[in-house]
Amino acid sequence: MHNARNAMFKRIAHLCLNVKNLERSLDFYTRLGLEPVFRFTRKGKPFGVYLKLAEASFIEIFEDDKLETPVNTGLVHFCLETEDLDQLMADLRERGVDYSDKKLGCDNTWQIWLKDPDGNPFEVHQYTGKSMQFTGGTVEADW
Repeated sequence: MHNARNAMFKRIAHLCLNVKNLERSLDFYTRLGLEPVFRFTRKGKPFGVYLKLAEASFIEIFEDDKLETPVNTGLVHFCLETEDLDQLMADLRERGVDYSDKKLGCDNTWQIWLKDPDGNPFEVHQYTGKSMQFTGGTVEADW
């Protein structure tokens, strides 16, 4: 396994999603705690929002009222990291956001799954001391 840090790239700067209804999706992502940073307009009409997830990490959403839902693109999912999955689950429950059961993945990382209003699936995970992302090796997929 190659352990040297990639000198070309620092992090994923943002993910971009098309959504059917901008305000509905903005409501969903702000209930997750993301903060609107700036908006995009076209001919004066709002059609996109840049949302801050964490320091220098963003999700960008653009309205496409012709979008088929659930969405079907090459993006399989994205994953957000949290340091306290149990607290996050309590916060989501309080905010009325549905999520899957907590599971220890075959990579030894805790995870839950959510879907945004357009059916975009995404994972939230919490690393453990045994997470394969840090230990390396090979793991047999269990899905």
